Amino acid sequence: MSIIETRIKENGAKLNGFAGLFFKAYLVSRRDEANTDENRYAPIYVWKNAEAMAQFLQSAGFKKLTQDFGWPQIDTWLALRLPAIDVVKKAGWLSITRKHIAAHTDLSTLALDGQLCAWDVSQWQMLQIDFCETMQAGKERYRIEYVANEA
Repeated sequence: MSIIETRIKENGAKLNGFAGLFFKAYLVSRRDEANTDENRYAPIYVWKNAEAMAQFLQSAGFKKLTQDFGWPQIDTWLALRLPAIDVVKKAGWLSITRKHIAAHTDLSTLALDGQLCAWDVSQWQMLQIDFCETMQAGKERYRIEYVANEA
């Protein structure tokens, strides 16, 4: 994990100012601090539109990332609620709740309980993310190492 954390410190700011990037949160979950079964690195990108995401995926930076770490699986979600960027930047931790959306559910009645809420309509899941000062027990959780954004 120290290699990932060093890379974040050295390269995280390179995405600051990237057109169309609402934010990228560089997330780390270490076995010794988050009580997880494994060490994990899980970046979350929130784009203002599909064109901005496509521009990033076609960039030299993404090409370098794939050469260094391999071809990633990219999960895409339809954002329903977004937090203010200040909320994201002030948080030290992020917690995730994923819920299955049953067939024929009235989507207009689903509660949007997280600060960031989204649907994955290819797998019918709801993603709810909260940005917090401290780690929340009982949820998938990550320490926020760095937040890059367009502004």
